[in-house]
Amino acid sequence: MEKNKIFLQIIIISALFLLWYLIVIIFNVPEYIFPGPLAVLNSWIENKRVILSNAAITFEAALLGFLIANLTSVIIALFVCFHRELENTIMPVAIVVKTIPVIALVPLLIIWLGSGLFSKIAAAALVCFFPALVNVLEGVKVLDKKMVWLFKVYAANKFQLITKLIFPSILPYLFAALKTSSSLAVVGALVGEFIGSNKGLGFIIISNYYNMNTSLVFAAIITSSIIGIFFYYLIHFLEKKITFGEERIIMERDRKAPTPYKYLERR
Repeated sequence: MEKNKIFLQIIIISALFLLWYLIVIIFNVPEYIFPGPLAVLNSWIENKRVILSNAAITFEAALLGFLIANLTSVIIALFVCFHRELENTIMPVAIVVKTIPVIALVPLLIIWLGSGLFSKIAAAALVCFFPALVNVLEGVKVLDKKMVWLFKVYAANKFQLITKLIFPSILPYLFAALKTSSSLAVVGALVGEFIGSNKGLGFIIISNYYNMNTSLVFAAIITSSIIGIFFYYLIHFLEKKITFGEERIIMERDRKAPTPYKYLERR
């Protein structure tokens, strides 16, 4: 089933590239307006060292912003779990931050954090933060109150409550947040590099846009897309490994647990 899915994805991507190639050939589109896939590939090969070195910078900013945003959202969600009244205070602030375009905040981030890596990390974190927070808070809302009460009856401390009940319960919502923000992190890093930067794929895109070097612009865009796809499938892989591992532990525990039928057999 998984192999068929991968094969179908390859077919779709190949069809899109073929369509792209045919449009350029049939309509004789000038390269500076809409370059064909071969022109983009040649541009990527000619500039691969520049592209890869700048891709590493974008990757670093996106990864750190992604981690900061999701870690912050989990911490806030845990606070909300123990202090429900905080949600009414936090959500309006988060919504205000979400409604402000990140590109409008980038100049301020550069003033506050400089034109280096930190402003790009902050831009990536801001883009990721709201979707991550909403998903994780949703997981906290559906937490089984009876189970929380049961843990309190057995005098479980907060650490036990978080590690044994809350975290496993919000895990599906957390992975949904991670998958949503994985590609957004790259977008945030690129937006941060569009203004006041001389490094990263965003800088390559914006500088070559002004020079009408559209082939290199496309090469940088495709490279940034590959980074986003890598992020997404890495999270998807970890989700399958972790959730499958948990399911296996639960099944093993249930198998070993005594049941009325086993009790009757012993008698």
